Amino acid sequence: MALTIIKLGHFPMPDSLLAGLKERGEVYFDADLPEKERKAVRARADYAIGSGGSRFQREDFESCPNLKGIICFSVGYDGIDVSEAINRNVILTHTPDVLSDDVANTAMMLMLNCTRQFKAAQEYVEAGNWGKTEDFPLTTSIGEKKLGIAGLGRIGKEIAARSAAFKMEIGYYGRHQHDDVDYQYFNNIKDLAAWCDILMLIMPASPENKHCVNMDVLKALGKDGFLVNVARGSIVATDDLITALDQGVIKGAALDVFEQEPNVPGALMHRPNVALLPHLGSATNETRQKMANLVLQNLDAAINGVPLITPVPGTRKQ
Repeated sequence: MALTIIKLGHFPMPDSLLAGLKERGEVYFDADLPEKERKAVRARADYAIGSGGSRFQREDFESCPNLKGIICFSVGYDGIDVSEAINRNVILTHTPDVLSDDVANTAMMLMLNCTRQFKAAQEYVEAGNWGKTEDFPLTTSIGEKKLGIAGLGRIGKEIAARSAAFKMEIGYYGRHQHDDVDYQYFNNIKDLAAWCDILMLIMPASPENKHCVNMDVLKALGKDGFLVNVARGSIVATDDLITALDQGVIKGAALDVFEQEPNVPGALMHRPNVALLPHLGSATNETRQKMANLVLQNLDAAINGVPLITPVPGTRKQ
């Protein structure tokens, strides 16, 4: 009997991934099914394909009594109840490493965009103001600035390596100190913010760090500081950030992620010192294909009962 595979939510994925899934079983788009059919499909589902925005909580596990694994087309899995997966012996995988370069490149681009105000400069040119009005204002160099990285995992280390090439001094905050780097370590994010000129967020989301970047942290970052978030929107208290920008508590911000995606507060828009992207840190053809390949490799490992390629830490390895 063919496997039953459900795709959770409406996230885009390469045609090659969908084709690969169809080679392995019957694929159903869970969010598009009528309720009666959805209930029946979930009752026999063997595997679910998720993404960083997928939610799968206890009631979802209960509706999928035969589920063997959740295979994520993403690094993040914060909408999935990991403890429930562990308790039910359900496999959970994700796609780390293969997207580190593109996310790190995006982080650097965002940092340069908000500090140098390139979007506003392009609009200045396009409006025909060059040579006809006042010169475009001077902006901020990142050279020899202090970069504070909140979350020195795989992507954080790639960002640090790129930033060092810009002659930046690196400090970091995380749950533990790394023995393989000599960057300055801070055991709380507020102290890191007080030390650095640019606070870069690349830490995983969790209930514990929701809104950990609040007004206190933004005040510590200071009137000459910039915030860059390529992690998760829940880490930043959005209302506090907007107030901080309005009142000059910080100098600027760059965001690839938001609390209520795809809804972005209008108060963050149309600011020369704020750069915004629609959560596309890893959104290149090359990286998406690598992620797709890894999803299929993890799925095949799960089907064949061999060690998984990239299980979520702390969950089943085969």
